[in-house]
Amino acid sequence: MGLALADLPDWPAGMNRETALAYTGIGEAQLREWEKTGKVNFRPRGPKGAMLALRSDLDTALADLFNSDLAEDLGFA
Repeated sequence: MGLALADLPDWPAGMNRETALAYTGIGEAQLREWEKTGKVNFRPRGPKGAMLALRSDLDTALADLFNSDLAEDLGFA
């Protein structure tokens, strides 16, 4: 039996690094690449200055990852 929709978390609009990794399912290296290229920006906006990134930025970066050419991602181009 799989997960029911009600069992899934209600993701916040702003996420810290750990939550962003869990939300997207990507690795730390990919998240660092998104930061380096400016696709995702963590800013001190959370409680006690916690660094947060917008869920919408994570969604866009993840969609771009799936829309890119697989050969390009693997260095076959």
